[in-house]
Amino acid sequence: MILPIDDKWRIKSDAYQWMIQQYQGIPDKGKFKDIPQWKSVRYYTSLAKAVHGLAEYELMTSDCTTLASALDCVRDVSERLSMALTPHIEILGE
Repeated sequence: MILPIDDKWRIKSDAYQWMIQQYQGIPDKGKFKDIPQWKSVRYYTSLAKAVHGLAEYELMTSDCTTLASALDCVRDVSERLSMALTPHIEILGE
């Protein structure tokens, strides 16, 4: 399963774990030319822990310098994750 979060992050699973992956770009040569590359940066045993871990990772690596800016960052990350993980249903046809 792959759950896209935004252009920079996604959460991916296999049979054993959940992984937070960071976008690495598209190689312009070599075996994987033109295929987007993702790097796993953290590993978790549940989806809930992975979502929490991504929010925590983004906060820890942010450029916040005050409590107020950290709270703004928490709000922004929470809203972005909520939007990315909210099911969207589209009904086609008449």
